[in-house]
Amino acid sequence: MNRQFFRMASVTLMAMALGACASSFRSDVTSFHVATPAAGAKVVLVPIDESRQDSLEYRQYASSIQGVLEQNGFVGAREDEPDYIIGFGIEVSDGREKIRSFGGAGFGGNIWWQRGYAWGGWWDPFFPGAGFGPGFGGGFGPGFAGGGVTSRTVYLAQLHVEIRERDGTMIFEANVESETRSRRLTELVPLLAEALFEDFPGANGVTRRVKIDLDGRKRP
Repeated sequence: MNRQFFRMASVTLMAMALGACASSFRSDVTSFHVATPAAGAKVVLVPIDESRQDSLEYRQYASSIQGVLEQNGFVGAREDEPDYIIGFGIEVSDGREKIRSFGGAGFGGNIWWQRGYAWGGWWDPFFPGAGFGPGFGGGFGPGFAGGGVTSRTVYLAQLHVEIRERDGTMIFEANVESETRSRRLTELVPLLAEALFEDFPGANGVTRRVKIDLDGRKRP
């Protein structure tokens, strides 16, 4: 057995482990509310940033959010007849590099995502390669491990929503954020809106983790 064999075995087991996971869109949602709009409430969407009022881009985002609202029992209205006014704001950060170090696989194919002892031996993310030594985790005995480092650019996408009564009184406020590998807001906004209105209105002042299954959808 040689170094190349162990490295190939490690990569193969890792791919199998990752491939077994269903693709999903994960986000954190925090909401605050003093009242909940009645079912069938008529709403109109407006950008919180007034300079975006005439933006064709933001009209498309409003349409995407409106679609999610209608799925949750709201009804679109003209500007002169809403029960509630829903303001929204969208942000996406500049990209940052996210470093992930990984160990290899020993007997049983265990994979560890931290620096330290892999199942079958010591590895160092700054010096990827195969090695061998005494095994830890799940038993003692000889084992083998490979390690390495991956780097990818990630972005933080955020959607903020405010629901106000016609007199301007705010009754609901929420923020959803998700770390993604894309800055394509046309794809991200519908998913952010869907996550934000999942289990609407949500527990007051509590951040909840929302996962949306992406199987069969475009992946941001």
